[in-house]
Amino acid sequence: MVKVSVIGVGNLGSCIAYEIAIRGITDELILVDVLRDLAEGQAIDIEQAIAMRNDTRVIAGNYEDVEGSDLVIVSAGRARTPEMKSRLELLNINSRIIKDVASSLKPFLSKECIVITLTNPLDIMNFLLWKFLGIGRCKVIGSSSQLDSARFRSLLAKKFHVKPSEIDAFVIGEHGEHQVPLFSRVKVSGKSVSLEQIEKKTIHEALREYALKVVAKKGATVYAPASNTAEMVQAILKDEKRLMCCSAILDGEYGLKNVSIGVPLILGRGGIEEIQEWKLTEEEEIIFKRGAEEIKNVIQSLFSYESH
Repeated sequence: MVKVSVIGVGNLGSCIAYEIAIRGITDELILVDVLRDLAEGQAIDIEQAIAMRNDTRVIAGNYEDVEGSDLVIVSAGRARTPEMKSRLELLNINSRIIKDVASSLKPFLSKECIVITLTNPLDIMNFLLWKFLGIGRCKVIGSSSQLDSARFRSLLAKKFHVKPSEIDAFVIGEHGEHQVPLFSRVKVSGKSVSLEQIEKKTIHEALREYALKVVAKKGATVYAPASNTAEMVQAILKDEKRLMCCSAILDGEYGLKNVSIGVPLILGRGGIEEIQEWKLTEEEEIIFKRGAEEIKNVIQSLFSYESH
């Protein structure tokens, strides 16, 4: 029996739960939230939504009900609001929430359980969750760069007047200001393309603003991160060995250690089954390393503060 748990079932968490349920990729889906009535309402609503589709059991539970889960999704935390220009503004409140979640989760996680993080600032929260849970680095994965890659493809499809499915493009790096759209790897209808520097700059700026634009207009990004997270879940549970870009804890890859950042990797039943080290242009590598340095500095300041 396959079992998945979602921690935090507000707008985003509930949409992820619905996406997973409707795909029929798990037998049992546990919803956990500090607001018990909310979790119960979401469970009933989702179970009724899939009643004509599959037999997934959707249950509102507590942390002890997470025990035996093959995969846990953590979307608990405060969401980004329109006045927040950076995800880093969520740092203090969400780092405390993640610490509490990890403390509550830890007694009920098996060594084989895989954890997907969505709480922002994503790379930092993914690293904290890994540290607090004390599980293998390949078992904790941040849902980040795959979403950025989807946004990148959407922009490029409009630029080249083609369907998004005809675009092959990836974003790695920090899930934030230092995201790295890999223009050097962009393909349109299977063919490499070359863009002028001004075109790259315009697309990069639009990419940075994409999420904030949605937040300003509707209050939160929901469907895009939910769908991309469900794709990750499916790749893992079905052992698809799929290439995706996600935030991973590095231990020497790209010359980095003790940092979580978006990189290309293979997702399968064991979680991260391979981290691929792609050759970057000089410009791409500079931005990538700059983002990694910022993430590391924030992580070090958090642990320094904790020790006092």
